[in-house]
Amino acid sequence: MPAQVDVPDYPVASQVTVDPATTALLIVDMQNDFVRDNGKLQVPTAAATIPTIARLRDFARRHDMAVYYTQDSHERGDPEFALWGEHVLIGSDGWKIIDELSPDSGDKVFQKTRYDGFFQTKLEETLQAAGIDTLIICGTVANICVQYTAASAAIRWYKVVLPIDCTSALNEFDMQAAIRSIAFLFGGVITTGGAIRVADSGD
Repeated sequence: MPAQVDVPDYPVASQVTVDPATTALLIVDMQNDFVRDNGKLQVPTAAATIPTIARLRDFARRHDMAVYYTQDSHERGDPEFALWGEHVLIGSDGWKIIDELSPDSGDKVFQKTRYDGFFQTKLEETLQAAGIDTLIICGTVANICVQYTAASAAIRWYKVVLPIDCTSALNEFDMQAAIRSIAFLFGGVITTGGAIRVADSGD
């Protein structure tokens, strides 16, 4: 039988205050192939996070916080298909960001070919140009693209905030492993979408 293990405790902050001028919301890979019932690599709990992510995105926009997206993007024959099967082919319906979270004209979308949203994208230079020092990272998949992007942010000394009700995984083990890693290894702040506040604001 597989070993039964307890998840070590991690703190979940009841309130996190951020400065919208130096904070960005990064929504990771909320695309049809990952979210929809007919998606090629559906994450079972991803659809349930749509309302909480939408509220967090709307909160960010109300406070003039930068809103960024990653979009997993693959060409035919991508080596990653040997691991996961064909998914998010560029130009396909499955590749598109879901309608409920579709980016506005002022948002930035970073197409990526690997798990890490910083790898061979302009995410880092965009953050630097905008004076961002804090990233609120959410989306899917928790222990894959969310975790690797959060890790990459943390080793660049960005403060990472992970709203766990806005994040999904293929199973609960993967979800808990990702939260523990982001909190313990990278000093990420674990919280919920509704706990995020803006300094000097009642919202």
